[in-house]
Amino acid sequence: MHHGIQRSDISDATSVFPAKAKSIVDLATGKFPGSDLAEASETFRSANSTNYSLRALLPEARFFAADDIEFDSIAESSATTSAGDLVVYRLGQDNPSRVIADALARGACGIITEQLLPCPLPQCIVGDMEVSLAEVATQQAGRPDRQMLTVGVIGSAGKTTTSLLISALLRSASIRTAYQTDLGESDGIVQTTSNSHIPNNRELVHWLAEAKDSQCKAAVIEMSETEARHGNYDAIQFDILVICRTATGTDDFGPSGLQCSLDRLADDGVVIASADEPSVTRELQNHNVRTLTYGIHKNADVTAQIFDQTDGVSTLLLTHQDSTTVMETSLCGHAMASNHAAAAVVGLLLAEPLERIAENLSQLRTVPGRSQRLAEYGKSTVVIDAGGTPARAVEAMRPCRDMKAGGKLWCVLVLDANADADTLSRYGTQLERFSDQAIITATDKSRSGFLAASHNVLDGVKKCVSFRLVANRHRAIEWAVTEAAPQDTILILTGETGLTALEQRTNLAKIEQYVEQARKAVAQTETGTKPKLSVFGI
Repeated sequence: MHHGIQRSDISDATSVFPAKAKSIVDLATGKFPGSDLAEASETFRSANSTNYSLRALLPEARFFAADDIEFDSIAESSATTSAGDLVVYRLGQDNPSRVIADALARGACGIITEQLLPCPLPQCIVGDMEVSLAEVATQQAGRPDRQMLTVGVIGSAGKTTTSLLISALLRSASIRTAYQTDLGESDGIVQTTSNSHIPNNRELVHWLAEAKDSQCKAAVIEMSETEARHGNYDAIQFDILVICRTATGTDDFGPSGLQCSLDRLADDGVVIASADEPSVTRELQNHNVRTLTYGIHKNADVTAQIFDQTDGVSTLLLTHQDSTTVMETSLCGHAMASNHAAAAVVGLLLAEPLERIAENLSQLRTVPGRSQRLAEYGKSTVVIDAGGTPARAVEAMRPCRDMKAGGKLWCVLVLDANADADTLSRYGTQLERFSDQAIITATDKSRSGFLAASHNVLDGVKKCVSFRLVANRHRAIEWAVTEAAPQDTILILTGETGLTALEQRTNLAKIEQYVEQARKAVAQTETGTKPKLSVFGI
């Protein structure tokens, strides 16, 4: 039996949307039904009102040498322990003898550990240290995830763009919004580009608490399927879970990241999923969760169809029930249309008119490294995309091919040092299928294995005549820009994965610099001040 919400039900948003978001006025003014949760956290304190009760915070944990442990704060290191602190012992990282000696000498109230230690102090035994510490942190902070509208975005592709689109919609509704994405973060006031990956567990709880202190009423979090599978969001409940393009399978034993993320949905929460993915629909039916759908191929609560795609601008028809509106966006392609449809569902839940949703979505004109266009009159158009997998490379190549207007499609593939032979071979197959001219190049990290990796790419190619190997990334981009005609399109697939936001932005800035230098070289060639480059001269 299908328990998802039918298409006609979206108009009655208050019947499906979490209680915290039933009133936009309440969201804007901060009058949440659960705003007294911070006061409720006092129940986790002991009778003397200065300590926390660990049994109340972690009711599933086991205790030895005591029925409970009351503590003032948690000491990250036994060397910095003060009297009344709870000491953390991390199995395989800390020296147990040193932890025990410091804890006894410094007056610690107890030890939290995954393994019983030979120590007379009270001990709390937990199954996963980081998850347990995150649960303690969120209770101490008064459950910040329950005091804001918390939106999680998960999937294999499209998470960053969808997260930014949703954040833009929330802000357009006068809701101060914090967000965490691969490209950067915001606490609702200041946008930053971090040199660390998206936080999880306690770090994410602390970020949510800071966002709450900044008077944010909503938080949008780009989630990792791997982190979800490992339980690293278990201290957070999500009011809305948006599922981007994804796969339900996993190479590991146990539940998938999608299944684990569904367990983190609040009781009155809503899932927004693609109607174009039957495997995801079946998974949602098994979980009996309230579901709203979006799509570009099948009927859904919100559909997005590409009406026209020319000169780097895509015209979309957004449809909900009997209403259809037209919007223009510079984020082109079917994948981007799907991202817009997913974000539009959130806008409808906020009781925004479809026309206003389309207008607000069109304000996000570019996302760095996500089909980012560098256009200049009289010169070939350059598109930069992070890629990451052959499937995502295809998503970037399709709109470029559709809009090349009689010109050629050049693809510059920057090899990832961590890519395996099968992945590289599939890159070669797709590059041959979609591009007219392909150039394989490398970063400094992948240059040492460039020749072997290039051969792996060519293993997926039937005719290698349209492929060029240029080890130096700067020279490869320069040659492509120099040789391409003004009506051509050059797609640069940056290739590197696992980068922090700062590393991604730095990498993209270098590529933009290479393109600008190459365009200047073309201008000098046209005026006769510089000889034309040849690939054999690189």
